Amino acid sequence: MDYLNYYRNICHSELSQLPIVNIYKEVISGNRKVLPSGTWDKDKNVIILTRYALEVNLGLKKEQIPRINRAIIKEQKLWGALNRFKSIPKLIQFVYIGRYNEFDFSRVTINYWNNIQNIRDRFEWYLRREGIRIEEIPQKVNYDLLIKWGFSNPLKRYGDSPFRLIDNLYPDVFKETDFKKIPHHYANDSNFLREQFLDMLKRENISPEDAPKKVTQQMLVKYRFSAALKTHQNSPSKLMSYLFPGLFSVDSFHMRPNGYWKDISNVKRAIIDLIKKEGIAEEDVPKFITKKRLMQEGLGGLLHEYNGSPIEIVNAVFPGKYDITEFQRVPNQYWHSQNNRAQALRVFCEKRKISREWLPLLNRAYFRKYFPRFISMVDRHYDSKFYHWIMESFPEYTFQPEEFNLLVGIDGQLCDSKEELAIHNFLVQTLVSAKVIRESQRFVNNRYEEVYIPDWIIYQNNRKFVIEYFGLYGSNRYKTYKEKADRKIEFFQSLKDYEFIAIMPDDFREKGFNRIISLLRNKGICLTI
Repeated sequence: MDYLNYYRNICHSELSQLPIVNIYKEVISGNRKVLPSGTWDKDKNVIILTRYALEVNLGLKKEQIPRINRAIIKEQKLWGALNRFKSIPKLIQFVYIGRYNEFDFSRVTINYWNNIQNIRDRFEWYLRREGIRIEEIPQKVNYDLLIKWGFSNPLKRYGDSPFRLIDNLYPDVFKETDFKKIPHHYANDSNFLREQFLDMLKRENISPEDAPKKVTQQMLVKYRFSAALKTHQNSPSKLMSYLFPGLFSVDSFHMRPNGYWKDISNVKRAIIDLIKKEGIAEEDVPKFITKKRLMQEGLGGLLHEYNGSPIEIVNAVFPGKYDITEFQRVPNQYWHSQNNRAQALRVFCEKRKISREWLPLLNRAYFRKYFPRFISMVDRHYDSKFYHWIMESFPEYTFQPEEFNLLVGIDGQLCDSKEELAIHNFLVQTLVSAKVIRESQRFVNNRYEEVYIPDWIIYQNNRKFVIEYFGLYGSNRYKTYKEKADRKIEFFQSLKDYEFIAIMPDDFREKGFNRIISLLRNKGICLTI
């Protein structure tokens, strides 16, 4: 056995030089038809040639070796070895003695899956390998993972249901609702649903007679009743009436006649009664009327009538009284509209009596102190340039660059800082037959829902270049500057129609613009110097 272990452990270079391997190479290459008679009767040849075929010729990793199939055996001319050992697991376990156990192999013996203990032993081996505890099974083990682990056969035996399979492995340990996905037919199984509903009431400390008033659609979704709700028009009252026929009357529920919420007087009455009941101050109404609160009060039908928007409801009850910024949240993609962004600033200034001469003072520091919610919007849609937002929102006014502490380049274009002014003037003076445009084009990064306005776009020799100066890169002045800068760099580099040039603070500080000149020339920009 010791001499066989020698062949199991020698390195690939030594293995490749053995005489039997040279003969095997001729067979693989087609220069020889078969191996010498009796080759596979010798244990050392089985080890040498199997190792060479799998490790050297195919380059398989340790974990890939037990996953080979008969197609690989055929391709690598290893039929003789397989015929001798009758199965791939037995062959591999002989060649790699002590390295693999039965669970490393994708194929199992005939009738293996008939034994529930075999299934459980194999399943628990995978659990140990992945570090999954028994109690974590419902959250971490799903259909796809079981297929990956090679449990397609036992899954079919239990209707392709992870729950049914695991319930047979661990009887009465888990419930269907413990799992991320509940078998389809359970949505129509009234006995199952009734049992789960009562369990939900117990957990929420709700008596059955209070269920119509306290059980909401949100609660039902939380307890995995989504599929059942869909079969009952997403109506909690219809689902409860189905589960407990005759137990509840129509008056038990927060139900309204069809068209009830189309009457604005009903809407006003419901909202004003709710505000009075809770003693909410007038200025706090936008923050109080939320989707969650309306659902808790059984006003899901009202929400549905107003497109699920508390903002629309409040504006219908109190037209013109509140602006969008007074609510906890704005509708999805609300800030994607230029009109909405402009209107928000105009209303904000009107309510605070901010006149024309004070508008240029509305910068990051101001909003950080008085209305921080605007900062993320300006960062996202104006690339952190507040003066762009102000100019866009008040087109009736003419602003001078110095009002925003902006600097004017030699060609009349505006720059945000002295560094950008120096770079801009250098570009204008030294680029050959080029068009240099400052902050003129908006790019949308859909992945992060951000708008980027590059410092410069250069047009030269039918090519387009994006140039961005990252003046605060490496600085601690703004916490998220580097993260956003990295997103910009990744995005601009992905543009097919533009060449991207990033200028960093160290590039700018280089005397004589030498590093900037190198960056430009490396991208193919023609300079006069």
